[in-house]
Amino acid sequence: MATLEHIVIPAIEALERKDMEGARNLMRIAVNVLLVRAINVVVLTSDEMQDLLSCDDPLSKKCINPMDALARSTLCWAKSIQNLHT
Repeated sequence: MATLEHIVIPAIEALERKDMEGARNLMRIAVNVLLVRAINVVVLTSDEMQDLLSCDDPLSKKCINPMDALARSTLCWAKSIQNLHT
């Protein structure tokens, strides 16, 4: 099975070469590999990576922006603290 290093690094290199189709295909493979390994959500850390998958791509539903992840975690933490003090 391909390792993520063999998929993600070439995807980043394809982005640097402005090969959007190659980068998109490699990113889709990387997300699929993670999902097969029982990962529920993939955090895409660069804006360029986030833009590779279109909004209507089913794989984009399994990917989140790190700022969204931080906001969600903060809300969960705030709710848990609030429950302790009520």
